[in-house]
Amino acid sequence: MVDWQAKLDRICSLLAQGKTAAARKVLDELRGAGEVPTEEMWRVHELYGAMFHDLADAEGAAAAYSNAAQSDRFLRSQREHFSNYLFALHYLPGLAPEDLYQQHVVYQGLYRDTVELPTCPKYQHDRIRIGFLARDFCESSSARFYECLLTRLDVRSFEVYAYALENDEDNFTRHLQASGLTYRCLTGQNLEQMAKTIRWDEIDVLMDLSGHADGGMTLMVMAQRPAPVQLCGIGWFDTTGLAAMDYFLTDGDMDPVGGQAETRFKEQLLRLPHGFCFQPSAAMGRLRRKPRGGNGITFGSFQNFMKISRPVMDCWREILNNLPDSRLVVQDTTRLFERRAVMQKRLENAGLPMERVEVRLGSDAYLEQYQQIDIMLDTFPYPGGAATATALYMGVPVIAMEGDHHSARLSSSILRAAGFSEWLAESTDGYIKLALQLAVDKEGLARTQLMLRTELEHSALLDATAYVRNFEQAVRGCLR
Repeated sequence: MVDWQAKLDRICSLLAQGKTAAARKVLDELRGAGEVPTEEMWRVHELYGAMFHDLADAEGAAAAYSNAAQSDRFLRSQREHFSNYLFALHYLPGLAPEDLYQQHVVYQGLYRDTVELPTCPKYQHDRIRIGFLARDFCESSSARFYECLLTRLDVRSFEVYAYALENDEDNFTRHLQASGLTYRCLTGQNLEQMAKTIRWDEIDVLMDLSGHADGGMTLMVMAQRPAPVQLCGIGWFDTTGLAAMDYFLTDGDMDPVGGQAETRFKEQLLRLPHGFCFQPSAAMGRLRRKPRGGNGITFGSFQNFMKISRPVMDCWREILNNLPDSRLVVQDTTRLFERRAVMQKRLENAGLPMERVEVRLGSDAYLEQYQQIDIMLDTFPYPGGAATATALYMGVPVIAMEGDHHSARLSSSILRAAGFSEWLAESTDGYIKLALQLAVDKEGLARTQLMLRTELEHSALLDATAYVRNFEQAVRGCLR
């Protein structure tokens, strides 16, 4: 084996072991030595992307994946790199919505060799056949939002199909399989075969639940137009940039009518009264908020560290400085020790009082740990989705920013559907002020925490019946 190939394998092994610093050292040496052939440099850039991701460096990851896309020779893998690049852009503060849109538009150019399947005939079905496409249907943050669509559509009018690109399964997968839908695993098939399998089922409407997540693999299937009507949403939070995508699922909060939203999507916007319906897991339901003792306020952020931008840290510093008896718990979604060390250093460099800040690794016991938090502080410009909804359901108020485009307004949509728009700020000063106001009224905060789940259960955010009926009506409109 060529020496540089062995070194690439070693870097992959180091990253798999969580030894990010050691992986970076070998990467830097390999690039500096000029050993890797030009046509294989995309592999180096791809590994830099993975390394920067593990260090929660969104800017570095975006640059690395962009370089990988530009240096790769093959369109299919170029698309995968470019999808990773587009995903990373959403973590960056200060990127204008128009610039973000233009980057997504570039994606369509990577399908210059793609030939769509022949035009679909007009199907004559007694029930609308609706398919859902995802990498897999395992338990995930997006599953909490799409579960009701796969299990609660009116069986008199809809026939549901689920298409998984991979054969990964868990209890959630088996729950879906037992619900009466048709489940197909497409693993082992090439892209054309996947599209033809879906076409063979005569699907009327196909919904992509992944978008540019997971390297955009589902989009490569959608690009071949296996169904006459195609839409995206829930698992992705921006335009796909794909010409074969007809609609994007949203609401009037994430994309207000009469604003700039239509100019930022290649798809036609399909607005529901509320863009999300959160369905708590059984594990969430078994835990309820209890009164928490102690005098000081504990703020929290249970988010992917990639989402914690410098403007967010600046807000957190001001909040802690104004409440000397408060503390902050920052918990990641991964278990990477070196990533935690990097985040501790960044928070320290941002001037936070580190004697009152705890930085944690991800944990399987994260649901129980909501009991330790009084107020969640959302991230921006990439806010929480399931993280926001989960915190509310677990009895923890969430302070969030409004944002100025779809992906920056996920928490805005969720909080409004939950009935708590008063926790939304229009500026960083407003964000700080709301956090302080909520914290100083300790009796009111305690009452809110104990009643939050009950109020949520009676809100639009958890009203699956209304959400599904609205979705059904929207789908019928698309077919007309």
